[in-house]
Amino acid sequence: MKNIVLSALLVLTLFWIVRYFYFLPRLVYGEPAPVFNEKGIDDSYISLDQYKGKYLLIDFWGSWCGPCRKENKILPFLYTRYKDAEFKTASGFRILNVGLEDNKESGLNAIRTDQLNWKDQIIQTEMLKSKMAKLYEIKQIPFKYLIGPDSKVVLTNPDLKELDDFLAHNLKKN
Repeated sequence: MKNIVLSALLVLTLFWIVRYFYFLPRLVYGEPAPVFNEKGIDDSYISLDQYKGKYLLIDFWGSWCGPCRKENKILPFLYTRYKDAEFKTASGFRILNVGLEDNKESGLNAIRTDQLNWKDQIIQTEMLKSKMAKLYEIKQIPFKYLIGPDSKVVLTNPDLKELDDFLAHNLKKN
């Protein structure tokens, strides 16, 4: 009996260790953000290069994800607050939503409902197997990267308070 309990504990411990390392973010502070050029919901192409000089929040989410939809209620406030802000090392802030869906229409409905009224929106219907999810090694959502004006990772999966604190701290003082 003792051997069975010890074996079960060992298996559970190994499971949690493997799970922990599996979900660790692959991109960390200072690493170059992977370059992309993807079709947005308005059929224009969106690339990493167009955000040089700005802070860019890449937000991986899904219309079917409860925690994502909860965060979507706050994102418009952050966008409005910082989109035209002057920072110490950047001019402005943008959000790129990457909807990981199985149905494009569901993503479009959520964008309208949640009032994500900025133009930088991508919906990919392969969910976690989509091109952007693979490129950024996304294994769960919601997941975010804040990319700096030099196209390098600044924050990996910050909560919205941490993101707001970072942006507020980096505002240019007049």
